[in-house]
Amino acid sequence: MSRILNYLGSFGRYVASRPWGGRLLIFVAGFVVAWIVWSFRSAPQPEESVDATPTSTAAGETMWTCSMHPQIRSPKPGLCPICNMDLIPVEKTGGGLRTLSYSPEAVALMSIETVPVERRYVEHKIRLVGKVDYDETALGYITAWVSGRLDRLFVDFTGVYVNKGDHMVYIYSEELYAAQEELLQALKYANGRTSSPTRLGVTPLDLVASARKKLRLLGPTDEQIKEIEQRGEASPHLTVYAPVSGVVVEKLKQEGERVNLGDRIYTIADL
Repeated sequence: MSRILNYLGSFGRYVASRPWGGRLLIFVAGFVVAWIVWSFRSAPQPEESVDATPTSTAAGETMWTCSMHPQIRSPKPGLCPICNMDLIPVEKTGGGLRTLSYSPEAVALMSIETVPVERRYVEHKIRLVGKVDYDETALGYITAWVSGRLDRLFVDFTGVYVNKGDHMVYIYSEELYAAQEELLQALKYANGRTSSPTRLGVTPLDLVASARKKLRLLGPTDEQIKEIEQRGEASPHLTVYAPVSGVVVEKLKQEGERVNLGDRIYTIADL
């Protein structure tokens, strides 16, 4: 082998020393390259794989899918409903549903639980942040029907349960005293007089009814007004009762504090 290489080396140096030697070497090199290229191209090519044939269903129909969304399956060509790309035939190697198989030991280690597929309502706990408030339709309020001073508050703090009709406030009012005196004077005037109208067309009973209505607008109940008439003596104090049963959730005034018409004193919630 070494002798052959030495011979080829000597021949190459001899050819290179001749004037025509360079052209000869270029020709020989080109011939060798052409022979190598021809050898590769003439080599037998492997047969194309036939695994890429479209998958057929049991009825012989070809299934089509989307290259971007393989979950899309259609028995006929068309467009993907998600990306609007053309559907392509499903290859045999890609047909069918993908499944995973685990041994019983692996299932136990991974704590996998399975249930039969069924149609039912799904229950899920949702944690939310909110505000709990009272039902507005079940609230009762105690307000001042007349200006005055709160001489007594019978409920001292919130959270106390009261029944409808329980006494809540003992209020002092000069206006209330004046209205009671007016009613008593009207009763004295109507006592023993006829029901014939006066020169102004007003009967004594009309005066009593008007005074009674005026007093009623200041807060006393019908029973309290009857008690005043029977007693025959005015009082500057009035007891206010609970309008509904429930829990006192707000106490807005203090004992001894003066209130104006419409001021809220208590809020009662029917919990």
